[in-house]
Amino acid sequence: MPLKIRWLKREYSGIALMLFGLCAIFQACYIFIAQYFLSIGNYIVIIVIPVGVIFALFYCSIIIFESFAQVQRSRKITRRFAKRITEKARLRKALQFPVVRPILIIIAIFSVFFFPSYFISIIWFNNLYSFIIAEFMGAIACIFVANIIERHYAKIQRY
Repeated sequence: MPLKIRWLKREYSGIALMLFGLCAIFQACYIFIAQYFLSIGNYIVIIVIPVGVIFALFYCSIIIFESFAQVQRSRKITRRFAKRITEKARLRKALQFPVVRPILIIIAIFSVFFFPSYFISIIWFNNLYSFIIAEFMGAIACIFVANIIERHYAKIQRY
C-alpha cells in the first residue's frame, strides 16, 4: 500500500488518537458480544486476538482517512475559486467530520465479515476457534477494502 505516513507530526496526531480510540471501543463491543452472547470463556483469546485486530483496524482506518484527505486536498486545489454551497442536512454535516467515514466503513466491513464467518465456522469448530477465525476474516477483509479504496478512489501517488 503506497501510503506516505505523516502521522507522527503534529498535524495528524489528534486524529490518529481518535481513530485508535474508536477502533479500541469498537473491539471492546465485540469482546462484550464474544463473552456474553457467544460464550467465549478463554480470556487470553478475548484479550490477545482483539488487541492485534485493533492495530489492524487502526492501520486500515489511517489508510482510508489518508485516501479521503488526499481526494479532498486535490478537490480544494482544482476548485479553489468555486462558489461554495452550504447544506443544512445533519447527516451530511456529521459525515464531514474526518473521523466518521473511515470508522463507519471499518465497522460495516468488519461486521459483515465477522458474523457470517463466525456462524459458518461454528459448524465445524468450537466457539473459541470460530471467534478467532471470524476476527481474522473481518480484519483481513478490512485491509483489502482499505487497499481497494486507496487504489481506486484516491489513486494515491507512490512516493
